[in-house]
Amino acid sequence: MRSFFLDPARSVFQRRIFVAATSVVLIFFAGCHRQNNAVSGTIEVDEVHVGPRMGGRVEKIFAQEGDKLTAGQTLVALDAAELKARRDLAAAQIDSAIHDGEAQAAQLVFMRDDALRQQDLRKRNVVSPSDAERAASVARAQEKIVEAAKMRVVQARAQLADIDALLAEMQVKVPTDSILEVLNVKVGDVLAPNREVATLLLPQNLWVRVFVPEPWLGLIKVGDPVRVRVDSFPSQDFEGTVEQVNRQAEFTPRNVQTVEERIKQVFGVKIRLSNKEDKLRAGMSADVVFPNVK
Repeated sequence: MRSFFLDPARSVFQRRIFVAATSVVLIFFAGCHRQNNAVSGTIEVDEVHVGPRMGGRVEKIFAQEGDKLTAGQTLVALDAAELKARRDLAAAQIDSAIHDGEAQAAQLVFMRDDALRQQDLRKRNVVSPSDAERAASVARAQEKIVEAAKMRVVQARAQLADIDALLAEMQVKVPTDSILEVLNVKVGDVLAPNREVATLLLPQNLWVRVFVPEPWLGLIKVGDPVRVRVDSFPSQDFEGTVEQVNRQAEFTPRNVQTVEERIKQVFGVKIRLSNKEDKLRAGMSADVVFPNVK
């Protein structure tokens, strides 16, 4: 007959296994209890894609991938020899138009004085009425010539400004402080207009999107502060702010009819992160703790 009594040594061993397993389970559930107001996501970063409006050949590149860039810094310059020649011509045309306008204005002063003199002579019957009228007519015609000269100066300046704008587009500038993540061109490449030449990361514009169950929505609102934890700094909490709460659920069953099904609905929440110490990086896994959720 098989004995129902256990070996004492074996019994002690089994009890130890049971106690250890129970402790692990209790620790696990205790940890879950402490983190029942936390959800996980992946940190992402805002990107800027830059490129020229004009096409052309890449003449110079002023940075390499991974470099820190400052606002206004030139990143890529395209060959602008043709535009520079057009600008020189436009500048010369402006000078010519200005000198012509000045000459025409001086001529107008002379003609107006002559018209007044002819009117005075007409009053004294020294000249005929037709001579006086002719002088006045010539002065009025000269006024139109002066106005046309002024218009040519305005047009020439507008043309120069347009060329200057095109020249500015031949240099790809950095719009804000950033990091050069991807450089898509090399010296000598011929670019089409509006082609992207680089992807810039904005390291201070980090965020993480998490998904929370529907019952949490009443406890979360835009502007709420949250705590964020990452594996790289397990003892440090980072500041975050609720920036957006999606209005449409995700992972929703086709027909939501029961309470059990409703709690399966989740809503996306975007958290804007504070990265003052420059410790956070895109791609890190992050746990977001919502203090208002108990």
